[in-house]
Amino acid sequence: MNISLAVGIIFLAGAAGGKLARSVKLPSVTGNLLAGILVGPSVMRLVSTDVMYALTPINELALGVIALSIGAELHWGTMRKLAKDATKVFMVEALLTLSLVFGSLYLFGLPFRYALVFGVISIATAPGAIIACIRETPTKGDFSKVLLSVVALDNLFAITLFGIVISFMQAGLAATDTASTPAIVMAGRNIGIALLLGIVAGVFLVVTSHKAKSDTRILVSVLGAVLITVGLSNQWDTPALLAAITAGTVYINFSRNPHRISRSLMNVEDPILLIFLTLAGAKLDLSVLPVVGQIGLIYIIARFFAKLVGSRVGTALTLFPISWKRNLGRALTPQAGVAIGLAIIAEQKPIFAPDTIMPVVLAAVVVFELIGPILVRKALYDVDRG
Repeated sequence: MNISLAVGIIFLAGAAGGKLARSVKLPSVTGNLLAGILVGPSVMRLVSTDVMYALTPINELALGVIALSIGAELHWGTMRKLAKDATKVFMVEALLTLSLVFGSLYLFGLPFRYALVFGVISIATAPGAIIACIRETPTKGDFSKVLLSVVALDNLFAITLFGIVISFMQAGLAATDTASTPAIVMAGRNIGIALLLGIVAGVFLVVTSHKAKSDTRILVSVLGAVLITVGLSNQWDTPALLAAITAGTVYINFSRNPHRISRSLMNVEDPILLIFLTLAGAKLDLSVLPVVGQIGLIYIIARFFAKLVGSRVGTALTLFPISWKRNLGRALTPQAGVAIGLAIIAEQKPIFAPDTIMPVVLAAVVVFELIGPILVRKALYDVDRG
């Protein structure tokens, strides 16, 4: 199958799945994912695994645009008002998720390094599905801003902590090599390069937004900047999502025209999200569900419980409305691209055996990406009703 045919199938299947989902009162995100599963290798095999790997640049562009959009939510004026409470929720929820998933798997008998990596990955939250649900179900007040702030902090923390943990594990493996780079230096280098890339991209976008005469011209610059930022991050083995989030944050806080980029992306974000979510569904291998067994079940239950309880405890320390306290946790349950990306990176390291991390994460993604958007939309509706 050629690439053009595969992209056409993915687009039309995703659009049809989203429409059918909306017709039965489900989020279109769920329909996109189910359509992807249907046309992917797990069911109808209309789109092959080789073709999906060939479409990796589309995934990277979509993740970069999503991360840029999250960063663009972190405006200093808004964050100054919300940051204190959002940070409380994030700290309690993220630390409880890390501790509960790690502790449960370690007590179950998983080796320390595996349990710890699963704990770190479990913190990550899927921004794409949440952003899509927010656009379909706008809420009154700042609930969506708080939600996206916590999502951004979750992913920043997961990416940063993952880099540090992996660096220390690799340093431990290479302890006999006197020439090996210290773990803290490796981690600091990776994070520092990602931040620098993001700052440079953000400054470029600020200059572009000032000088471009039309939103169409800005769009070309934005997509080019995202692809270069993500491409350089991947080439230099640094966190690409951290770089893109940083670029969005720099832009929104230093541009005199902060809404120009969001306006320019408006016409392309929906198709980018559609193909990203449908492709994510196509990549889900349903055969991993029975294989992961108890480890996957423990991971899923522990993460789900920790997100709900951690958010409820965290919001109890704030002055948020009751409806926010009741619903924030369920809106943080989706998990997809960031978790899969971290799992892929982990399995590329010699400290982990092949096919030991990815099956568990994929099984969790299948569950959380099917039920997560439904819970997000329910949370948004409940908050809107007050």
